[in-house]
Formats: sequence, structure tokens, C-alpha cells
Amino acid sequence: MAVHIKRQFSLKLFVLYSVKKVYRWRHVIMSLLLVALVLCFYIILIFGVPFEIKKSAPKPIKMEFINASDSTSVKAFANKWVGFPHLSYINCQEVLTYPITNEAFEKTVHRVADSALATESSDCPSFRTKHGFHRFPNITEEEREFPIAFIVLFHKDLDQVLFLLRAIYRPHNVYCLSVDLNSGPTFIQHVRSVITCLPNVFLAKTLEPIVYAGFSRLMADIHCMKELLTSPVRWRYLVNIPGQQFPLRTNLEMVKIFKIYNGANDQLGVSGKKSLPRRYKIKHHVVWDKKTGRNITAESVGRYPPPPHNFQIVKGSAYGTFSRAFVEFAMTDRRAHDLIEWSRGIESPDEYVWSTLHHTKIMKVPGGFTGDPESKRSMTTFVAWQREVPCESIHVRWICIFSAADLPMLKRRPELFANKFYIDLHPVALHCLDQYIFNLTITNQVRDLQLYRELPFILTKQRPTLMNT
Repeated sequence: MAVHIKRQFSLKLFVLYSVKKVYRWRHVIMSLLLVALVLCFYIILIFGVPFEIKKSAPKPIKMEFINASDSTSVKAFANKWVGFPHLSYINCQEVLTYPITNEAFEKTVHRVADSALATESSDCPSFRTKHGFHRFPNITEEEREFPIAFIVLFHKDLDQVLFLLRAIYRPHNVYCLSVDLNSGPTFIQHVRSVITCLPNVFLAKTLEPIVYAGFSRLMADIHCMKELLTSPVRWRYLVNIPGQQFPLRTNLEMVKIFKIYNGANDQLGVSGKKSLPRRYKIKHHVVWDKKTGRNITAESVGRYPPPPHNFQIVKGSAYGTFSRAFVEFAMTDRRAHDLIEWSRGIESPDEYVWSTLHHTKIMKVPGGFTGDPESKRSMTTFVAWQREVPCESIHVRWICIFSAADLPMLKRRPELFANKFYIDLHPVALHCLDQYIFNLTITNQVRDLQLYRELPFILTKQRPTLMNT
């Protein structure tokens, strides 16, 4: 009995002693625990979670239609004319609406070789049917009475260009393709073969070996503009785009927007230091770069003479929306011609010539804007510039390459096109955006146009219209 009491008494003393020690060193113990937690956090941050988290693959979900009873919709989806056929399991409605991560989707798409496309084009009826160029049979009269001209510039990925063309193709519009001569004769011949099946699509007679930021880029647009003015199609507006853009608006919406513009052009404009004066105040020329094995634009020694006719230089975008009257003016006016010739010695003339003409105050320009260039926004192309707009993918030359995770944001954008997309990187973005525009088109939906009516550059009904000149 005595032994048992002694053991109890010893255990009690031990517990009391331990509690005292812990309490006395509590600050040290808490500090050690905190250090351990911080170390664990940094280990996970640097090396990742030390165990695998299994992600469930997305369930194959049947592609949903806005109007499944509509024969056009059913036929188009049944013939695989919408998006990429092997991605048809994706529920694009969810992708376009809810936040998602790109890890849930495929990073590649089944490509079609340029040579295979050229071979298929030997049978034009079959080619047009297979690639869905008949997927919009019911075009509104309003669209037919308002044809649009498009310039598409590209140097590779013919399958992506056809994917873009299918989205914007209407038999009453007209399309000029300008292919970089550096693409090589084989690629250009494949392009020629394919467009023989599309009677209102043509390759520019004069092609340029494009030098990045060089005068040849501007001339590629000019060659197409001149040919489009001789086209039997009496187009009302012209939009120039690269092959890596994709529409955010339907053809019907573009027609209604251009009618609101009432002859006005849409071109970005910045002046002063934002216009990057060194580009046009220092002479530039084309040189061969041994490192890249191609021609580049480089600065020369000495200052470059100021522009002719006292033009005030305004920097804009290489891409814009132009009325027919503006294009006619730019191709025929002597002062516009002098500005174009002067731009041979500057960097990125395609970003200066159209914007300078559009914003000039020294003469009346069809559809021009004489107010503060920076008081308005451009609605032609949306670009997610690095450090300015969130991007869920990668950047190339400071421009976001859009992905599936960017689609909810793109769906809300009011611009006509988005730039840019890579068919071999996050193809789900192109797939679901094509489905979205298709569904809007076949149901003739027109989203709210009030924003366009409030743009400061539009020509109001009280001012003389230039639409029919």
C-alpha cells in the first residue's frame, strides 16, 4: 500500500514539473513550431506537394445546342462543322461561363496538313461541305445588302486560317489573303489550291516578303486594298486582321455596328511620348541579321526628316475598321501617297500611317476623327497586353495567347475580334469560341449595341454620311 501511494505521488510531481517547464519555455516552443511551419510552406512552394493529387478527367459531355430543334444547328453539329470534331465532348457552355483551369483540357488538336488540304480542294463541292463553308445557309437580307471586305495576313498554319475563314465566311462578302513570301512557294501553292473552292476569296496578286516592323507589312495591306477596290463586290467597310485572330461578334452584329458608325473609321490613336517618337525621328532600314537568319528593321545613323505636309504623327494599330470612302482616299490622294512613301524609313509604319491619316486635322479625311486621339477606344481588336490585362496563358511579344480559361473574359469583350490564338496551344479556346459565335449566328441574336452608339468617333445622322460615296 505504501509503495502504491509513493508511485502516485511521484507521477503527480512529474506532471506538475513538466507543466511548469512547458509554461516557462512556451515562447521558445511556439517559435520553434512557427519556424517549422514556415519551412514546410517554402518546401511545398519550391518543390510542390510531396504527394500526388489525382485529378479526375472531364466527363465526356454531349455538345449542347441553343436550339436543338433547329435543322441548321442539328445539321452543322452532325456534320462536325462547329469547332474541332474531336473536342465535341467538351461542354462549352460551362467553359464560357464559369472559372476553369487550363489543366482540365487538351493542349493539342488533330491538325490537317497543308498538303492534305490542297489535295482535298481538287473536289470543291466535297471540300466546301467537309469544312463547313455552307453552315450559314440563312443569311439575313440586311447582311446581303451590306457586304464587308476582309484582309487576312498570315504566313503559316493554313488549317487555322481556314478555321478563321469559316467563322467569318459569307458568300456575299469578299476576302483578300496576303501570304508572307517567306512562307515559301509550296505553302503559297497550297493556299492557291484551297481558295479555288471559295470564289469570293482571292490571293493578292502582289505578295511581300514580310519584315517584322518593316515597310513590307504596310504594303501587304495596300496591295489588298487596291485589289478590293476593283472587286465587283460593292463592300461598305473593310477590316484587316491576321490569321491568328478570331471574331467576338457575328457578321450580323458587325453590319449593325458599322451602320452605327455611319461612315466613321475605327482606329486606335496615341500621341506625344506614347507614340514612341524614336521610331519615326530616327531613320530605320532593313538589314540581314546573322543570329536569326532573316531580315530585320534596325536604326540607322542620323535623324529622319519630318513627315510631309505637316502631318502630326499619331500611333495606332496595324489593324482597324475602315469605310470604303477612307480606303479610296488613302489609295488615291496625293498627300496620303506622300505619307506612305515617307513611312518607308520608319519603324512599324503600319502602326502610324492609317492612324495619322485618320486623326489628321490638315485636311478632311472620309470617316476621320479630329478630336483627341486618346479620348476614345478602338473596337476592332482586343489585345491582352502583358501587365495590363490578366492572361491565363503565355505571352509572346507581350501579347497574351488566349486559352480556355480566358473565355469568360473574352465573352464579355465588346471588340469585333480578339488577338491572338495558337491552334497548337489551348485549342479549346478556338473550339468553344467558334461554337459560341455559331450559336449566336444561327439564332440571329444581336447583343446590346448601346456602347457603340455612345462612341465619340461615330458620325451622327446630322452630319453628312460617307457610306455611299
